[in-house]
Amino acid sequence: RIVGRALTMRALPPRPDLRRAVDTLAAEGNWDSRGYVRAGEEGRVGDIVVAERGGFDGDIFFGDMTALGMKLRGIKGVIIEGATRDQNELNGEEFDGFPVYARYFDPRGPEWLGVSWNVPVRVGTATVLPGDIVVAEAEAVLFFPPEILPQVLQAARDRQALETYERELMNSKQYRVRDVYPLSPTLREEYERKRRQPPPQ
Repeated sequence: RIVGRALTMRALPPRPDLRRAVDTLAAEGNWDSRGYVRAGEEGRVGDIVVAERGGFDGDIFFGDMTALGMKLRGIKGVIIEGATRDQNELNGEEFDGFPVYARYFDPRGPEWLGVSWNVPVRVGTATVLPGDIVVAEAEAVLFFPPEILPQVLQAARDRQALETYERELMNSKQYRVRDVYPLSPTLREEYERKRRQPPPQ
């Protein structure tokens, strides 16, 4: 699992006039138009790269060399709405602690143009803004604004406490599964009563 702040970027299918415009802007601003390279040069410690690359019909994002640049920069991992390559290398020991979550892997190289940096992007049905908090693990990825962090943490603690209680009931072998998950009205009332009790001194 990784937790960090979103560093977002977006790419589009190439066309000559767009490529010329992007290359001109990159030269004037002294930045690399390839988002995966720019992240390895300008990313901040604690960032998680979130790259919009067209999903299952999209493009490849990067490979192990530019991934290494990001890791050495202090970036914590990468979320790709699209594909990436070098699966064996990215899953190897060198990238331990630097997870890459992608729609799929593809041996080809990137072809699309990086057109936007630190802008709103789409991942699945979620809109991700620069600086959003990212929580990612193999099962799911969560994005939310930093200002609601206290509510998110409280909801997570509440859920964890409830499931701990449900496991205790299940392990006691005194209740049917249907009564424990979800809690029956009687067990729910008992759970809420216990929650209201002050902690032991």
